[in-house]
Amino acid sequence: GITWGIGYDGGHQTARDIRAAWGMHAEVDRLAETAGLVGDRARTALPAYRDVVTPYPMAYDVFAGTSLPAYRSSTRTAFRAPTFDALPADAQGALVSLIYNRGASMTGSRNAEKRDIRDVCLPTADVRCIATKLRAMCRLWAGTPNGQGLCNRREDEARLAESAA
Repeated sequence: GITWGIGYDGGHQTARDIRAAWGMHAEVDRLAETAGLVGDRARTALPAYRDVVTPYPMAYDVFAGTSLPAYRSSTRTAFRAPTFDALPADAQGALVSLIYNRGASMTGSRNAEKRDIRDVCLPTADVRCIATKLRAMCRLWAGTPNGQGLCNRREDEARLAESAA
């Protein structure tokens, strides 16, 4: 979808949610028009939004006050709150970053490592296991144009999780 601020993707939001989060933005009505626009529809519409400027302080406020709490909540649900909550803060942060980037789905072969984190690593709060599974996700992007950057992100998350050991 069309993204602004700090990773705020209008394509995965409702117009109501966009207005609630970005009500102070001078272009909130235009931003709300991006609700549900994904894929080719978003690519086609994007040029009409290139003039929209979002001040960093506003973007930070929405990220810290709206986006991050929502992703933390999704992470707690995906990784089962009691076991997630028992992790050290840095390991929790690594998993919130993962869900922010990859979503909370646990289904399908592309999410095998997330299921392993949930089912194998978290019951024993094994941060090294979490780090290993984060690195293993690089298989998903091998040979793709964005592969190195996505793999670097997983490596950063793995190091953050390990720092909690």
